[in-house]
Amino acid sequence: MADDRSIGSAGSWRGRRPGRILTMTLLAAALAALATWVVWKQQSEEYQRDIAGQFESEAAEIAVRIDERFLAYRLVLQGGRGLFEVMDRVDRRTWREYVRTLKLGEDIPGVQGLGFTLWLEPGELPSHVDALRAEGFDAYRVWPEGVRDGYSSIVMLEPFDWRNQRALGYDMYSEPVRREAMERALRTGGAAMSGRTVLVQETTADVQAGVLIYTPVFVEGMPLATEDERWRALHGWVYMPFRMTDLMRGMLGLYSEGVRLRVFDEVENSQALLYDSHPERVADEQPDFVSVKRLTLAGRTWLVRLDALPGYAPQFDVQRAELAAIGMVGLLFVMATWFFALTRERARALARTTASLQHSERRYSTLVNVAQEGIAATDEEFRLTFVNPSLAEILGRSEAELLGRPLDELWQGGKAETRVQILARLARGQGRRYETDLVRGDGQLLTALVSDAPLTHAEGGLRGAIVVLLDITERKDVERRIAHLATHDVLTGIPNRLMFSEQLTHAVDQAKRYGHRFALLFVDLDRFKRVNDELGHHAGDQLLREAVRRMQHAVRSSDMLGRRGGDEFVVLLPEIESGHDAEVVAEKIRLALERPFVIDGEEASISSSIGIALYPDHGTDEDALMRRADEAMYRAKEDGRNRVCY
Repeated sequence: MADDRSIGSAGSWRGRRPGRILTMTLLAAALAALATWVVWKQQSEEYQRDIAGQFESEAAEIAVRIDERFLAYRLVLQGGRGLFEVMDRVDRRTWREYVRTLKLGEDIPGVQGLGFTLWLEPGELPSHVDALRAEGFDAYRVWPEGVRDGYSSIVMLEPFDWRNQRALGYDMYSEPVRREAMERALRTGGAAMSGRTVLVQETTADVQAGVLIYTPVFVEGMPLATEDERWRALHGWVYMPFRMTDLMRGMLGLYSEGVRLRVFDEVENSQALLYDSHPERVADEQPDFVSVKRLTLAGRTWLVRLDALPGYAPQFDVQRAELAAIGMVGLLFVMATWFFALTRERARALARTTASLQHSERRYSTLVNVAQEGIAATDEEFRLTFVNPSLAEILGRSEAELLGRPLDELWQGGKAETRVQILARLARGQGRRYETDLVRGDGQLLTALVSDAPLTHAEGGLRGAIVVLLDITERKDVERRIAHLATHDVLTGIPNRLMFSEQLTHAVDQAKRYGHRFALLFVDLDRFKRVNDELGHHAGDQLLREAVRRMQHAVRSSDMLGRRGGDEFVVLLPEIESGHDAEVVAEKIRLALERPFVIDGEEASISSSIGIALYPDHGTDEDALMRRADEAMYRAKEDGRNRVCY
């Protein structure tokens, strides 16, 4: 009986063992299934976050590019307004030369043109139409026709191609959308953008939505403190028209097929749609990712909406989740059966983690290496430890030349901090954005926008910095060119009335402070109008440029030659011992201009009448000196021309 019981007990143990194994196996399978779902969900969420961050970065980049481009447009408008303020009269040829010098199509693509619309009171309309027809525009008219309280007429628009010629004479103030922007520009005294409209340049083919930006131009010297005063002083508006599809393609190029870019005016509906990169798609599609940026551009709000299209992000790769699930199933199963398998499964988990970290490192390394901005890392002494290819290309140096070199050694100037100050600021956890000039490997200078941020140890100490560098040389060149055009004569390149007036005021201040004398010469070209009428404006322009060259050779390097307008010039002699010094320079100028000019193979002769005013003998301020020099010049003309008078 004892043996029977022993046999029964052993059989009972053997019967229970498979049950325990099955129970443990089922428990392991349940836990493995749960773990598989958790891992897949976590990795799926991480992947979605990465894609969402990438998408938001694209949207932010587009918004920044649009905002920067319209800043450049406003600078161009301000330059055009400055041209009217510093010149007595801006004719069609001067405007064409000014717009050609800007090179809008090359440096700032997407602009339909740069124009000027003249403000007319009702009584001025007939004489204005007659004047334009006398210039050769036989069919010119201000349209649409009708009796209104005031008219605006497009009189200049460059480039004056076939499309822009359709706009000549159009009264933009008669159309409500344009009128609102023109009145807003007048109220604020600055740039104002219109709402959505259709440009008069459009034909029946490829019709695009359009917008315009206006800046008011006022008559020089009139008060502008109130809105009523600005209306009375109004001369017209400098403006830019844009065809939205041409504008956006010129700004962004052919954008990614994986996203849909739409731009709305003020509100997001079909009536306010300015641009759609994929107009063929259904409007009510529900994208996986959406970003809407609000931009305020010249007083108008644009909604820039970016939608991710199907296929923008590839389907989530479940391979890693499957590997994790298989590993965890194996781990839990071995735990239920053999405890020592835990070590091996931990090794597998470590291998998977390492692979994931390597994958992340490769991904971010790829993003840094393909970025258009220059990106660098430094150590705690501001020495370069990493540079991406874009930074090496921007600086014109190889990676080997840059690594180990302090970054600030490449700075030419413009920085407000020393290396010690930069490191101290970074140690406090403070990043900064600033402009500086750098020297390329070929010796050329470039202007860069630099952003730095600190890198710290786990315990908080500074271990280096991340630096992002953006080349803004071209943008700075455009700004400098606009500033030069606002202060220099378009035809001759010498200082214009505005710049010369500033230098004359400065000369008066210096003379008062240090007690020295200076002279002002007023030079008028005799018989220039006859040359201009007989040989044409082109010959007249050549003669003016040659006359300026001769006068520059006649004056000293410390003297300033400027153009008042037409055939009138002024010369500032900042320091003289006596009036005789001024007479010597004036006589050199007179003799230089007396020699015959050869223009296109034909000889032309002019002379000059020169008036001299001395400080402080003839005046102690700018207006008095200019008036006395002008009076002396007219006395020289009355006495027979080709002479110098006080």
